[in-house]
Amino acid sequence: MKRLLLVNFAECPENLHFERALARAAARRRGLALDVLHDFDYHYDFIGAPLPPRGRRLRCAGLDALKKSFGRYDVVVLLDFPKRARCATAFLWLARQAPAGAKVFVANHLIPMPGQNLAADLARKWKALSGAKAGWMLEADDKELWRETGLAGTRLRRRGYATDCVYYKPSGAAPGGYVFSAGSAGRDYAALAAGAKRAGFGIKIFTDSEPGRLPANAEVLPLAKNLHNLKEAAERARAVAIPVKDSHVNESAGNSIAFLAMALGRPVLLKRTPYWERLIEDGRNGFLCDRLTPAALAAGLKRVAALSPASARRLGAAARRTVLKKASLDRFCSEFLRGLL
Repeated sequence: MKRLLLVNFAECPENLHFERALARAAARRRGLALDVLHDFDYHYDFIGAPLPPRGRRLRCAGLDALKKSFGRYDVVVLLDFPKRARCATAFLWLARQAPAGAKVFVANHLIPMPGQNLAADLARKWKALSGAKAGWMLEADDKELWRETGLAGTRLRRRGYATDCVYYKPSGAAPGGYVFSAGSAGRDYAALAAGAKRAGFGIKIFTDSEPGRLPANAEVLPLAKNLHNLKEAAERARAVAIPVKDSHVNESAGNSIAFLAMALGRPVLLKRTPYWERLIEDGRNGFLCDRLTPAALAAGLKRVAALSPASARRLGAAARRTVLKKASLDRFCSEFLRGLL
């Protein structure tokens, strides 16, 4: 029986989704036991944290307790850097000193910039990942920052962002008459709201940033406090649009919302970039616009409004197939375990 430990110290829904997908992949492999070591204060009941196959889900209670209880593992998988400073020493011990057959790192978010995260800063200072067998960074991330952690050469690998297509599965709910959008970084919600109004749609926005002055058709709700409502809000939208500004340097920004919407079979509208042209066939599995102006966004949303019910179903099915093929967490985790073990 091989034993694998997933270290999940970065509390967020995306990492719990990763944990769920890895547990599903591990359950399909004979002779593999998975333990999860986590530091979640919030249980995310709406997602659910199933018991890992043939293993346990354990809460980290500090470095001393971790050392005393640490078992034998063939592989330790470190998922992202801890969000909380209280986990930094435990993370460094796991990365550098904990006994294990092999250690790997998987990034499910962009690497924190210097000064943003204590564990990441210490990892760069001590090159804490220099002993890792391999590490996966997101494809749009800064390779130089990763090299400073000790991951370099062929050990540093790229991966695409992926979504939990089991959780984000269409329920058959009928779409409503509004446009949905979410996210806090680099968004031009004023242009989107104005475009939605021109196209005859209301708009619902989940964000923790200041969205600017919006027309009366816009409903704005905090994102962090509405994570449990995200799935329903996206699935019941007529379209999901992500207005990422040109000045935002990461051209893949918005993919977490776009992918979950596509997994739910909803039409997405995004600004055309080389990244999105790899994934969206305009008019077949989503829509692309060339500019983030109210007029251009309204034109894109009018294309969604013009879809017949049958055409909307075909487009939604094509969108889900795209995510299942190119951005599925279950697919990534299955291939990850196959290569690892």
